[in-house]
Parts: sequence; C-alpha cells; structure tokens
Amino acid sequence: MAKQRAPKVQDLTQERAGALREERRAAIIEAAKSVFMRNGLEKASMRTIATEANCTTGAIYPYFQGKEEIYGAVLTESLDLLQDYIRTCIAAAETPPARARAGLTAFYDYYQDRPDELALGLYLFQGLGPNGLTKELDRALNAQLADLFTLLTDACAKAGLPDPAKTAGGGIAQAVGTLVLERTGRIRLVGQSSQDLMYAFLDQAFAGLQATP
Repeated sequence: MAKQRAPKVQDLTQERAGALREERRAAIIEAAKSVFMRNGLEKASMRTIATEANCTTGAIYPYFQGKEEIYGAVLTESLDLLQDYIRTCIAAAETPPARARAGLTAFYDYYQDRPDELALGLYLFQGLGPNGLTKELDRALNAQLADLFTLLTDACAKAGLPDPAKTAGGGIAQAVGTLVLERTGRIRLVGQSSQDLMYAFLDQAFAGLQATP
C-alpha cells in the first residue's frame, strides 16, 4: 500500500497565510460595521476603520481599496447569511404552503434579531437612491436582492398562491416597514407589535392554504 504523502512545509505555510488573510479581512469587516453604525458611510473614513480594527490604514488596502468597498462587503456578507437562513427555514418545513410562509417569516426573524444589519441596509437607500457606492457594487448588491426575491417568489408559486411575486414583495415590505416602526419607537402609535403586524399579513396572505409550519 502506497504511503500517503506528508504535506510539504510550503503547502502548510501557504494554508496558514491564507487563513490569516481571511481572519484579517473578517476583522476589518467587523470593525467597519461598528464604524458605519456610529458614523454612517459619509463620515466614516479608512482611518477610523483602521483604529477600530487595531491596525494601520496601510494594512487595510491589500484587502479593500476604500470604505465603499468595505461597505459593500458588509452588505454582501449580510445578504448571504440572510439567504442561507431563509433557505434553511424553507427546507425545514413540510408542505409547499408551509415552506413559503417559513421563508417570509425567516426574512422578518433575521432582521428582528439583527436590527443593526437592517439599519445598514436601509442606509444604502437614503435619498431614494444608492448612497456612496460605485455602480459596480450597486449592481452586485441588486443582483443579490434579486436572487433573494426570486427565492421567496418561487416558494410562494409552489405554494399555489395566485400572485407569488405580490405576496413575496408584500411580505418583504411588511417586514421592513414594521421593523422600522419598531426601531424608531413609532410602533406604539399602531398599538401592535411588529410581530403581530407581520403575522397578520401572513395569515391573510395564506388564508385557505395549509401554511402552518
């Protein structure tokens, strides 16, 4: 039986270097999240991000060319995690209606548990347009949002809903709107919690279907 080749020192060194690069990149993104939440994109700077990450600005540039690119990475990571969470929740449900409802509920639950990520995403659209990002980054983020919408729309279509896109879009709008009201404290004017309002929308949307997870 042939002996298994032991890994070369060079291979191990490259693996460790790659892992270290990923750790540093992740640390920069986490530090940038805090800076963006405190200062917004316009007032944030590479210097403040470097200070938060306990490194020099020069140590950031091998990973990101500017704060806009870091901001794009923050949102990209958030949308990836959101989509993974929704897929997991859809897969765990047993019937098509239950999967569709689980997907929309997962969208709401994800941002309810992570209000800072919702705030960062909404900041992108201040002034009714992309704020501070390059066209390339904006296109990439729009593609992720389109994939997310397609995922939810497909689940609604398989559930037999008459207008899947309307239900998916309405669910997203309901989730974001009620969570914004909750975050700003204005939900008390409605006299109900954001969860009550979200579930009322889902109950109405799935009326007549066996959608209970």
